[in-house]
Amino acid sequence: MSENKEVKDEGSQGEFATEQEEIDSLKAAQAAENAVPAEGESELDILKKQIANLTGDLQRERAEFSNFRKRAQTEKAQQAAQSSARLLTDLLPALDALDQFFSVYGPKAEADQSLKAIVDGVGLVQKQISRVFTEAGVEEFNPVGEEFNPSMMEALSMLEGDVDKDTVAQVFQKGYRIDGRVIRAARVVVTKPKQT
Repeated sequence: MSENKEVKDEGSQGEFATEQEEIDSLKAAQAAENAVPAEGESELDILKKQIANLTGDLQRERAEFSNFRKRAQTEKAQQAAQSSARLLTDLLPALDALDQFFSVYGPKAEADQSLKAIVDGVGLVQKQISRVFTEAGVEEFNPVGEEFNPSMMEALSMLEGDVDKDTVAQVFQKGYRIDGRVIRAARVVVTKPKQT
């Protein structure tokens, strides 16, 4: 019984040959054909052909490896960029909170010296965060007065007014982009042309 099992195992391995094994067997067959001297062909000529074949194979392997390495580097760079964009996007609410802080306490700080010191300290923190964003390639955009662009802006409401085309009237939340790619759309109020 054990002999039959061994025979079956060998047969199943033969039936399910991998693609690489098929390629190897084709290469071996090709090498064997090339090894058979043609009429009037010397052993030196056969060796030159084999060297040429092996050199061609090596060059193809090198090219494939080079392409693989370039692909891997590109994918790694894309993953790093995506990770950075995610991190920066997660920090955007902190910048929004600082903007809100200044809109509320900035005007009050002019009259109150103790509040002015706090506002100035928070201003330094905001500048440091903004510097990090700038160094990372993050660019903010505040599209007041610009034509509405739905790929970069999110309209919260629309009003009719004396305009020729849909125009941003107010920005509730600034937008941000990295290398021209929007990571957060600006949230805006849009003025549209009056309908007659």
